[in-house]
Amino acid sequence: MDVGLEIARGLGRAFWIAVLILLGVELTLHSDAVVQRYRSVFAVGRAMDKLQFIETRPPRVLFIGNSRTDNGIDPRAVSQALGQPAAYSFNLGLPGTNLLTWHGMIERLNRQRLLGAGGIHTVVLGLDESALQDDNSLGYVCFFADRATLWQNGRYHDWLGSVVRLWSYSGNLRQLREPEKALRFLAASTRQIEPVGGAAATHLGYRAGFGAAQDQAQVDRQEDAAHQPPSPATLAFLWRMLDQLQAQGVRVFVTIPPLRDRDSAFYDAAGSAAPYRALLTRMQQRGVTVLAAPRGYVPADFINAGHLRDAGAQRYSADVGRQLQALGVK
Repeated sequence: MDVGLEIARGLGRAFWIAVLILLGVELTLHSDAVVQRYRSVFAVGRAMDKLQFIETRPPRVLFIGNSRTDNGIDPRAVSQALGQPAAYSFNLGLPGTNLLTWHGMIERLNRQRLLGAGGIHTVVLGLDESALQDDNSLGYVCFFADRATLWQNGRYHDWLGSVVRLWSYSGNLRQLREPEKALRFLAASTRQIEPVGGAAATHLGYRAGFGAAQDQAQVDRQEDAAHQPPSPATLAFLWRMLDQLQAQGVRVFVTIPPLRDRDSAFYDAAGSAAPYRALLTRMQQRGVTVLAAPRGYVPADFINAGHLRDAGAQRYSADVGRQLQALGVK
């Protein structure tokens, strides 16, 4: 009897210790500082590194997009074309992100009064088909999507995931079972380690020529998205984001990054691409300026089918900068 009681007490203590450990992990996932510390391990950590840089040193011109923007826009080349100091532009391109994440980041910057005159006065969206798909494979939504908007749009699963991050982010945490990932995690726990491509400050958010380091599954998802129409869910967040930016007096532009092997669906004449062409038209009707389609790029400009190498990115960045300059961006 006494032995059974002692076992029960031991199990009870073990249960509460486990609960405390889980609560501790959950709380750390709600700490921006902890998330940013693991920027060399998880994609959300690098995203936090970029976002915190913007919050402390807001640029005037902000580029937002996924990996094609991350690898394709060098803010220094853009600023040179604009005749500005390099730090006036910043690249918030993040692999695997979509409109839910972008909207949430814009809402966060707006709460800190960083949008509009004296702050971020120009936003350039690097749009491709995958940015308009409802995908959260890298777990950004629970960290960066706007919680109130998730609830208002009936995305209760994502809303709950933003509250209980240990549950919603568990799929990404399982990557720590990989020895290389686990060793990097341990190293980042003891010292500051920058992500591949350097800290946000090193190249103003630009990750030069690292498309080859992308997860192949992520590249495949981007290409698969070209055959799917835009998700209505992401479109809802797009319109909300545009409303917020324009309400703060921010000028919004769209650029469509070049691709190696095909035309973007935004410019493809095929019937299946009609929703993307219609989307560009609707954005223009809402006051968004769509920059001219990139032309003349050759396979040597790319590191893979969807991502520019540094030489191609320098050309693209300078072209975008010249277009913005011609449109009066300062």
